[in-house]
Amino acid sequence: MPALARALGIGQLMVKDETGRFGLNAFKLLGARFAIETLKAEGALPPGHTVVCASEGNHGRAVARAAREAGCHARVYMAADAAQSRVDAIAGEGATVVRVDGSYDDAVRMLSADAGANGWTIVSDTSWDGYERIPRLIMLGYTHLMDEVAADCDAVFVQGGVGGLLCGIASWCAFHAHHRKVVSVEPATAACLQASARAGRPMAVAGPLTTTMAGLRNREVSPLAFGSVLSTVSAYLAIDDVWAHEAMRTLAHPAGGDPAVAAGASGAAALGGLLAVCRDSAMTGVRAALGLDASARVLVLVSEGVTDPDLWSAVTSVK
Repeated sequence: MPALARALGIGQLMVKDETGRFGLNAFKLLGARFAIETLKAEGALPPGHTVVCASEGNHGRAVARAAREAGCHARVYMAADAAQSRVDAIAGEGATVVRVDGSYDDAVRMLSADAGANGWTIVSDTSWDGYERIPRLIMLGYTHLMDEVAADCDAVFVQGGVGGLLCGIASWCAFHAHHRKVVSVEPATAACLQASARAGRPMAVAGPLTTTMAGLRNREVSPLAFGSVLSTVSAYLAIDDVWAHEAMRTLAHPAGGDPAVAAGASGAAALGGLLAVCRDSAMTGVRAALGLDASARVLVLVSEGVTDPDLWSAVTSVK
C-alpha cells in the first residue's frame, strides 16, 4: 500500500490479507484444520466423534468446518454477548452453539468441564496445564501464513488475543528472519499480553472487556504461547477502539490507488497499532525504537474480514 506508506512516513507497507482464507473470512482454519487432520490421521478422531472449543467467532467457525470435513460433530461455546452474525456463521457450518453467561475465558472453563464429562475432544487455541499439544498444533498451522509472504520486511504488526497467532508468527520470524521486529497489538481494555509481558508471567486483566475488537477480547493469555512470545516479541501495544476503527476506514477507503480491504475491528487492529505509533505524538519514542523511519519495510496482518456487518457499516460510512 504505497500511498499509505508515504502518508505514514515509512518506506514500504505490505498488508497480508486473510479475509478470503478458505472462504471463511479469517486465518483461523489454518490452525484448526491442521490440528484436526493430524488427530484424525493418528486415529484420535473417529467418525461421529465430538470436538469442542470456545470462540468469539472465527476459531469456532474454523473448528466447525474442519470437524465437518473430518466427519465429526462440533460444539462451540460463546460468550452471551457475542454478535448474532458470528453465532449464525458458526451454526451455518453445522455446529451446535452454546451460549455462556460470561466471557470467552468463562466459556473455556465450561467447555473443559463438559468435555471431561462426555469424553469430547477439545480443539482450543489457548492452553492450560496439561493441555498443550493441540494448541501447539494450531500454532504450527498458523506459521504457514508466513510461508506465503515472499517479501522481506523489518517489522511485523500482529493481533495479540490469547497469543496463539502472535506465537506462530513470532516463532516463524525467530527461525527464518530473526532480524524482524514483531509487534503485538491488542485492545487497551483486554491487554493481557502486555500485562503479562510487564510482569514476566501470565497475568489476567480485570475490569469489563469493552471493545469492538471481539476476536481479541481475552482476559487471560495462553501460557504455552506466552512462554514463547516473551523472548520473541519486540513490543506490546494496547490501543483504544478509535485506532482500530480508523484502520477499518483506512482499509475501506484507501487513498492514491491502494487496494481496498473490508476488515472487521479485530482484523484491522494490527494496522490500528501501526497508525497509533506513526500518528500519536506520545508514541514518538516507540516509533524510534522500532526503527519505523523512511526506509522501514512494514508488514501488517489483516486477520479477519467483516464478521459484524452492522459495526463495519457504522464505522466505515464515516470517511
